[in-house]
Amino acid sequence: MRTARARSPLSLRDRLSEISVPFWISTTRIGLGLVFAHLVLVLLPQAHQTIPERVLNNGTWIGAFDRYDSQFYLFIAQHGYPLHPAGLAQHTAFFPGYSLLITAVHGLTLGTVSYLTCGTLVSWLAFIGASVLLYHLAERRFSRRVALIATVLFCWFPTSLFFLAPYSEALFAFEILLVLTLIERNRFLAAALVAAYASATSPESVALTLALMAAVAIVTKSAVRTVVYGAISGVGLGVYMIFLWVQFGTPFEFIDVQKSWQRSEHFLFVGLYRNVLALEHYITGSGTARPNPAAPTFANLKWVWILDDAALVLATVLTLALVAMAVSRWRSSRTPRLALPAETAAIPLSYLIVAAVIVIIAACTTISPYALPQYASSEGEARFVSIAMPLYLSGALLIRRWTALIAISVAASVILALVFQAMYNLGYWVT
Repeated sequence: MRTARARSPLSLRDRLSEISVPFWISTTRIGLGLVFAHLVLVLLPQAHQTIPERVLNNGTWIGAFDRYDSQFYLFIAQHGYPLHPAGLAQHTAFFPGYSLLITAVHGLTLGTVSYLTCGTLVSWLAFIGASVLLYHLAERRFSRRVALIATVLFCWFPTSLFFLAPYSEALFAFEILLVLTLIERNRFLAAALVAAYASATSPESVALTLALMAAVAIVTKSAVRTVVYGAISGVGLGVYMIFLWVQFGTPFEFIDVQKSWQRSEHFLFVGLYRNVLALEHYITGSGTARPNPAAPTFANLKWVWILDDAALVLATVLTLALVAMAVSRWRSSRTPRLALPAETAAIPLSYLIVAAVIVIIAACTTISPYALPQYASSEGEARFVSIAMPLYLSGALLIRRWTALIAISVAASVILALVFQAMYNLGYWVT
């Protein structure tokens, strides 16, 4: 079977030169995101969404990204998990991995840097690291052109604003790519250790455990090693479950608490299907209403749902395309040829598992709107699928040969990224 292209040893200067491409793409996204957020809040102060039960951070730089879920991660970093949190907002739905790093960075600064700044710094560094790893995974296995396209799509995905905010998405994306990199190098113990911490960062880390176990089974053909590395990769989740058992009386508190967020698990695409049924009501009606009069009415929610529906459909298409390309390349590798183009390299099984599992989890997760309990939606899926890193490779491989399609895809992604970032910075609900 065809493997990644052989590479000659690189000098330090060459390595720094290669890192510079994804580094500048990601740092440019961060810099432009900050400037854009500042301008949006300065030029459109009257557009701030009113959120009575929350106080929006009025800062026009980093504070512009301190919205919604960021408050939970920062609270956990500062105070830990409260036994009886006020209201319906249950902190246990947020895994501790990201908050622990915020606490560590805050401690390293001897408390002189705010938790918000520390959280943002962790996200930015993880975002830059993820961009570098994605670029090099794609460049080593496919080509520099594919690597460049995939990295740009990742940095300017419509919900890439969450990679800039104090959210766990950037850290988890970095962990996914680091595990995939270590798996490709057959460094299974290191991959298991990184996956162990990832299991304390996000419940979607089950994708990493399955990918790692599949790789170990194929390479070592040892059932014992497969089970051992799989067990190690879930240690973070296990420790968190023990903590929840001691603190709240059940190790599945992070699952039970989902009802407070109106979230539940259904069959594939139930949320997408029911959302299509509900869209007519929302588009022709006045938007959603919530039973608590003090809570806001998110008039933009129907457009957010459309974004989530589109993201889920796109992710599904890219996953199926990745599987189709993997099968086609496997068949081609078994056919004797004089030469194969670099971009027809085999697609590892670990890529397929990570992409498929994350998309399946997203497709099975639904949320019931407040005013329409008979319906469910795919709200949040655009953010959930944004960390399915192999999908960026799938998109890059699909459009790599057509310059016009590359330009259209990148332009559309950048425009949507700025539109949804502006909404988020202004306090509107964005997935």
